[in-house]
Amino acid sequence: MMNRFQTSPAQVRNELARLMGAALHEGVKRLFAQVERRLFDQASTETDNDRRAEAFEAIAQSRSEQEDFYRAFAQTLLEPAADWQQTEWHQLIGDRTRALAFEDKLAEAGQRCGIEHTQFEARIGQLHGDDPENVPAGLFTLESISRAFLARTRDLPAAVRHRLIAHWADQVLFRLTPIYSVLNDYLIQVGVLPGIKRLRDPLADAVPLGAPPTAQPTVPDVPQHAGPSPDALADRLVPLVRASIDGDDQYQFRFERDQDWRAEDFAAFIQDRLEPTLPAANWPTRSREVIRLVGMTLSDVLNDGLIDPRHRRQIATLQLAVLLLASRDRHFLSDADHPLRRILNLLALIGSDPDLKPDIESTASILGPIQQAVLDNPAELDALAERLRDISRGKPVESPEPAVTPAHERLAQIEERCRLRVSKILAGHVNDTPVRAPTSALLDEVFQPFMVRTMINQGRQSAPWAGIIGLLQDALTLQLDPTLGPDDVKAFAREASRVFNDTTSDGLLGEEQQALDAFIEYLDHQSRDSLDLPEPPRSTPVAAEQPPTSANDDKPAAQSEPVDTLTIPSPVAETDTASAHPSTDGTRDDSADNTTDHVRVAPDAPDAPDAPEDAGTSEPAATASHIPTDGLLLASLAVVQTFFDQQSASEEWFEVYTGPGRALRRLKIRDLDTDNGVINFANRTGQAKLSLPVGQVLDDLFADRTRLVFGNPRFARSLVELRGQLEEHRDEH
Repeated sequence: MMNRFQTSPAQVRNELARLMGAALHEGVKRLFAQVERRLFDQASTETDNDRRAEAFEAIAQSRSEQEDFYRAFAQTLLEPAADWQQTEWHQLIGDRTRALAFEDKLAEAGQRCGIEHTQFEARIGQLHGDDPENVPAGLFTLESISRAFLARTRDLPAAVRHRLIAHWADQVLFRLTPIYSVLNDYLIQVGVLPGIKRLRDPLADAVPLGAPPTAQPTVPDVPQHAGPSPDALADRLVPLVRASIDGDDQYQFRFERDQDWRAEDFAAFIQDRLEPTLPAANWPTRSREVIRLVGMTLSDVLNDGLIDPRHRRQIATLQLAVLLLASRDRHFLSDADHPLRRILNLLALIGSDPDLKPDIESTASILGPIQQAVLDNPAELDALAERLRDISRGKPVESPEPAVTPAHERLAQIEERCRLRVSKILAGHVNDTPVRAPTSALLDEVFQPFMVRTMINQGRQSAPWAGIIGLLQDALTLQLDPTLGPDDVKAFAREASRVFNDTTSDGLLGEEQQALDAFIEYLDHQSRDSLDLPEPPRSTPVAAEQPPTSANDDKPAAQSEPVDTLTIPSPVAETDTASAHPSTDGTRDDSADNTTDHVRVAPDAPDAPDAPEDAGTSEPAATASHIPTDGLLLASLAVVQTFFDQQSASEEWFEVYTGPGRALRRLKIRDLDTDNGVINFANRTGQAKLSLPVGQVLDDLFADRTRLVFGNPRFARSLVELRGQLEEHRDEH
C-alpha cells in the first residue's frame, strides 16, 4: 500500500538499490581486505615455498576479481527469479559443515538486526505483492543477499572462496543493522505500510445510514519534531566541548584500530548522542551533511597508518571542537587554508615525523587552548597554527605552563598507580626465575608500558589482558627451555602478533616492536643451538647385583650420567635418591638429581627388576623418609590419585623443580599416569611439556622445591594430610 506520494514500485526498488548498494559495496571491500590480510599472514609464516606461492597467487586473484565480483553480485540481487534462490545451503556452499556454520551466522545476524529487518521484510513482501515483476521476492533481505553472494562465489578459486564465506557474516551481515533502519524510514515516507488493510475489520469502518461521518485521528508514522539545525547543533555542542576540555570523553567517538574511522559511524554516533530517539531521516539535510563532512575530514587524518597512535588519539580529542566550528563557520569545509584545517594537518605531520613524534608533550599542551579558542575566540586559531608550524620545523617553543585541571591530576594518579601495580604483577610472575638480558628488555620495554595502557583503557577483566598474561608466562618459560624448537618460536611469534595487534586498540610503538623482534630473534638463536647439541651418552641401568657404596667411594653408587629417555626408576634407585636428600636446607645432592630430575620417563617402559633384600647403602637407614618410594605403588594409592586429580582440576600454576642450577618451570599438573607412575605437566594451552616420576614430584612438594606460584591454604592442608596418610601407609607395610 503506497498512499503518500505517487511513486511506482520500480522507483522504490531503484532507491532501495542505491541505498543498499552503498552499504554492500563498503562491506565487500572490507570483506576482501580481511581475506587478503589472512592470506598474507599465512604466506608470511609458511615455510613451504609452494604453499607460500599459492597464498600470494590467491592474494593477486582476490585483488583482480574484487570489482568484477561486486558488479556481478549487485546485478544478481535484482534478478527476478533464479535457481539459487531455492537451492539448499549445502548445495550453494559445497560442504555440509561449512553450510551449518553459515546458517548459524545468518541466524545470529537476523537476531542482531532484530525488528528493523523484520519490518523491512514485511514491507518488501507488500511491494512484491503489488508489482511482482519489478520487485523480486525478498529483495535485499539477509537471506537473499547471502544466497546471491554464494551464487557469485562459485567462479572464484577455492582458497579465496572459502575465506570469503567464512568472513561474510562478520564483515558484512553483522554491520547491516543501520542500513535497515534507513530503508524502513524511506519506505515509511513513500507510504509502504504492510498489513493495515488485512488487520482491520472491513465492517468496523462501515458508517450506518443517516449517521454523520466522524473524523478519524491520524497516527503519525514518524515523530513530529525534526533534528537540530546547524545553529542549534552548535548550541548543543558547546557544553560537550567544555566537558571534553575537563577530561570527560564519553561524548567522543572512539576508533578501535588503524583505518577504522568511518564517517558514517561517526555521524550515527553523534546523532544518537544528541537525539537518541529521533530517526536519522528526521535530521535536517544541512545538519546531516555538516556531521558527515566533518567525519570525512577527520577520517583522512585518523586512518593514516603513518601517524603515531598517540598522536592519533590527540587529534581525535578535537572532534567535537571541529564539529562545533563547522556548524558555526561555513568557510571551514570550503576553505582548505582555514586555521583549524591547518592545525589538523600540522598535527598529522608532527605525528608522522620520526624525529618529532616521540615528543608528544609539545602537542598535548596545545590541545586545550585549541578547544578553548573554538569556544571563545576563533581568531586565536591563527596564532596556535603558527605555534604548531614552529614545532613541525623543530624549533623550540616556549609555551606557558598549562593549567593543571583536576582531570589531568586524576589521570596522572591513575597512570602512576597502574605502573606500580603492573610492576608488582611482573615481579610476581618472574619471582625466582632467572631472567636473561633479552627477556629483561622485553619486560621493561614491551610488557610494562603495554600492560599499563591495557589496564587503563580496558581493565584486567578484558580478553587482551588475559592474552598478555599468557604470553608473559610463555616468554618466561621459553627463554630457559633447553628443548626449545623452531615450531615453539613460530607459535610464540604468532601469539605475540595476535595479542599486540589484533585484540588491542593501538598495537606496539616502534621501540616496543624492536624489543619484541629482538627477543624473538634470541629465541630463534636458542632453538638452533638446541638442535645442534650432540645426543648425550646413555648410561646402563642400575644392576640388581650392584654392591652398596662404601665410605671410601668418591661418588655415590646411584649417580649416573643424565639421559634423555629412561625407564621408571626401580625401588632401589628411588630409595638411594631419597637417602641422598639432606633434611636441613631443602637442597638436593647431585647424585639424586642425576637419577630422577634429569630424565624423561618413557610412556611404555617396563618395570625395573626388584633389588635383592640385602641391597642398600652404607648410610644409616634412619635418614630415609617414611614415605613409600615405589612410583607404581604410589600411583596406585587412592589418596595419591585423589590429591593429583584435585590439583589437575584446580588449574593451579606450579613452579616445578628440575635440577640444581636450573630455572623453575612454571607449569600446571595435567594428570597422573597410573600405568607408568609419572606426573604429566602442561603449559597454559594444555600441551604436555614435562613428565616426572610421582615419587620425585611428591618428594619435591614435601621439601618445598616444587611449589605453588600463588600460595593456597587449602593446598597446604591437603599436602600435610597426604604426607600423614603416606607415612601411615608405610608403617602398615
